[in-house]
Amino acid sequence: MWQALHDAWWRLATQHHPRTFSDVLAARALTVGSLAYRAAVTVRNAAYDRGWLRQVRLPCRVISVGNLTVGGTGKTACVELLAKKLLAMGKRVAVLSRGYAGSRGDYWLRWDAHHVTVNGQRRASCDGLADEPQLLARHLAGVPILVGPRRDRTGRLACRAFAADVVILDDGFQHRRLRRDCDIVLVHARTPFAGWGPLPRGPMREPLDSLARAHVVIVTKADEALETLGALRERLRSFSPNAAFVTAVHEPTGVRLHATVLWHHAYPDHYRFQSADLAALAEQHLDAVPDAVVTTEKDWVRLQPLIVDHEPQRIPLWVLQVRMKVLNGEDALDHRLAGLWAR
Repeated sequence: MWQALHDAWWRLATQHHPRTFSDVLAARALTVGSLAYRAAVTVRNAAYDRGWLRQVRLPCRVISVGNLTVGGTGKTACVELLAKKLLAMGKRVAVLSRGYAGSRGDYWLRWDAHHVTVNGQRRASCDGLADEPQLLARHLAGVPILVGPRRDRTGRLACRAFAADVVILDDGFQHRRLRRDCDIVLVHARTPFAGWGPLPRGPMREPLDSLARAHVVIVTKADEALETLGALRERLRSFSPNAAFVTAVHEPTGVRLHATVLWHHAYPDHYRFQSADLAALAEQHLDAVPDAVVTTEKDWVRLQPLIVDHEPQRIPLWVLQVRMKVLNGEDALDHRLAGLWAR
């Protein structure tokens, strides 16, 4: 049911002009909520811009990676790319995550001796923990991934316990309580030039003019909209003329696919898989048996406990690994990162 509601909302959220009578009614109802949401965002941003709300400064450099929309821009791969660049510069890096769709409370993860440790201890299962922090811990061996709703608090812990030179806020553009030295904003290449509507009518957390706060703008998944890429970049540059502009794609690294797709099933972001989901997927290939079922690495984090607890599947499950690859603007990005320690 939740998936059906999510799909229906996303279809409506990305339509400027609803086509059916029921969609028109739903859009009007959601627009009321959008008016209230837009007003709240405007007041909150003004309060921070004018100093009415106080920001917290950490004793280290702070880099934020975020976006203007709800999901879909590839922030996790970007955080990984930045962390590896900073590690290559000799910096002590920590990542601060909100831990969406995971257990509440503060904890930290780190990859140690081929296992993810939680608060320094090995656990038999990571079930209930957020998927993106687990994925980052696996890809960034030795880097602490601190999870908690108060990133000023987890940031202080990163400096105190791990002597971090720099922390990266995963999905931090709207987390303005923490003062940052570099705001990196990801924009999907398919974003319309005027943006979508604000939540809940559309998927926009903030309007495009919020890009004025960005120091770096990365247009992601550029290969999905090459024909409009140049025009989109110029449109975004009008909101943030002083930002460094970068273009990137997400390319497979673990599996190269040359296949015929027999069927495709999409789940909402951070979906918690159940045993019934595996049974439903098994029924999908009763008529046409595939050579393999392919899933993303982030979904594998949540699927793995179910796979382990069940009998071996007749069809092998392949896990697709991806990374962010910069197409152009990498020199400008590197210059911005290095400049954080130049002043």
